[in-house]
Amino acid sequence: MMKAAILALVLGLSGANAPSPKQEATLAGQYCGRLWSSGALVQVETDITVESDGRLSGAYRFADYGGMTPGTLAEAAPVTGLAHTLDWQDKYGSGKLSITFKPDYSGFTGTWQDQTGTPNEVWDGVRC
Repeated sequence: MMKAAILALVLGLSGANAPSPKQEATLAGQYCGRLWSSGALVQVETDITVESDGRLSGAYRFADYGGMTPGTLAEAAPVTGLAHTLDWQDKYGSGKLSITFKPDYSGFTGTWQDQTGTPNEVWDGVRC
């Protein structure tokens, strides 16, 4: 009986970094919002995917001089909870995107910064 309890504890702890099935099912999707770019708030579409190990990844497209500029998102390690930090990359460079999902996963608020660590600019979204 004691061995079974210890095994259950070890198995439970080993999956502590993975999101729950509910979180996996509800985080993924397309979010429509805005981000600060070149001195203005512009339209952005952010697509979030949950990888098999629980890391978030995805892509985004933002309004840029009459067109849409694409980019990619990747989380370095799986994180539980509502707050996540992803690496972004597009034709202008790379940096960090820090987002916090709403408890019902209907949207997120966040800020982005470039590789130098500045600025902290708006990036948000709600389910499209």
